[in-house]
Amino acid sequence: MFRRYWNPEMEAGNLEAIRALEEERLRQQLAWVMERSAFYREKFKGLDPSSFRLSDLSSLPMTTKQEIRASQEAHPPLGGHACVGWDKISRIHASSGTTGKPTIVGATERDREMWKDLVARCMWAMGCRPDQRAWVPLTFGWWIAGISFFEGLQHLGAAVLPSGNQEPARTLAVLQETGADFAISTPSFIMYLARMAADMGIDPKSFGLKNIGLGGEPGAGLPDVRRQIQDAWGAKVYDCMGTADFCTVIWSECECQDGMHFFGQGYIIPEILDPATGKVLDPKKGVAGELLYTAIYRECTPLIRFRIGDVVEVIGDGQCDCGRFGPRIRCIGRTDDMLIVQGVNVYPSAVADVVSSFRPRTTGEICIFADGSGPNVTPPVRIQAEYEPDAGDPDALKRELEQAIRQKLIFRANIELVPKGTLGAQGGMKRKLVVRPQTTPKT
Repeated sequence: MFRRYWNPEMEAGNLEAIRALEEERLRQQLAWVMERSAFYREKFKGLDPSSFRLSDLSSLPMTTKQEIRASQEAHPPLGGHACVGWDKISRIHASSGTTGKPTIVGATERDREMWKDLVARCMWAMGCRPDQRAWVPLTFGWWIAGISFFEGLQHLGAAVLPSGNQEPARTLAVLQETGADFAISTPSFIMYLARMAADMGIDPKSFGLKNIGLGGEPGAGLPDVRRQIQDAWGAKVYDCMGTADFCTVIWSECECQDGMHFFGQGYIIPEILDPATGKVLDPKKGVAGELLYTAIYRECTPLIRFRIGDVVEVIGDGQCDCGRFGPRIRCIGRTDDMLIVQGVNVYPSAVADVVSSFRPRTTGEICIFADGSGPNVTPPVRIQAEYEPDAGDPDALKRELEQAIRQKLIFRANIELVPKGTLGAQGGMKRKLVVRPQTTPKT
């Protein structure tokens, strides 16, 4: 209970030993997919896994979400990259489908054991311990997060409160009786619950939360958003991230909160790709690019050099004060959410951070309206922003917001102020920051 790491050998052990283990597991994974996956036999034709080295990884072609969707349409339901039959499959999940048709993810019993261990590593780093009450206000449906967090926290030894995202009023009533030490959710939903508690006359701080892990969308890593959530709950907020295709959480902050650590040692190999050149970048401080993952300990639906779509920046390298090694990152956004305004790359999370900096005059909730299906947007970019009832002169606030966006993000915006409660999540797990012509805007 008092040790610093969940898995000391993997999180802060001998780097050469970890590298040797990962190289052996990479060979085993490649042999597995070459034997069992029609998709990868074709993609890696002529590959000899027995002599493959970690340094050879960048020579393999990448795998895209579009390829996986096409493969699942041609070979339903799991696709040509699936390596086991129904007799070995323990559970099925589906991705959220925020970037298109959901993809189906399968897991064997060993895959699930791996998920439990990886979740436990991250939860431990974010302060959860076996003697604590761990609250999981997340959907327990098709999305991988809820049930995987539930199992991982049980594996860690915590007393789990699996409230899900249904009956929030009942959940808050139960929490008044039980209290909670740790929570894992999304920024949108945890703030929705804070507002609901306040409307019921309950101070969210009264539940006793000490630490909150938040992922699934931008927010916890943005200073003003983080501060808002911490102020509401009286708890320390940790940023974390993962993906349905590999594990619901792979990166998370430690107590030092100097960027998110990678916790997938022995299970997943990450790379950072320059989207413009396709070159793999050395993960040194200041480097930014798109994440690629390679599974090295996966049975059912392993993916090799899979483009995740998350764009990250390395904000630290070397040894952290917590004793862990390796790059520490923050998530900038997603490649499919990025907008280009007269040659300037704009991520919705950066806009949200600027608007959040105007609290308490704004709530921090925004909606960006793109004028086409592609990334290019013509300025001034229409942005809705929620304001508080006591925000003062709305015309002055509009001018100040537009000026701040112009100065900090180098593009012209047309701010449309909307009342508090217009854009905030109303019980959903994630909020949609960009609205395109084919979608119906929330007004």
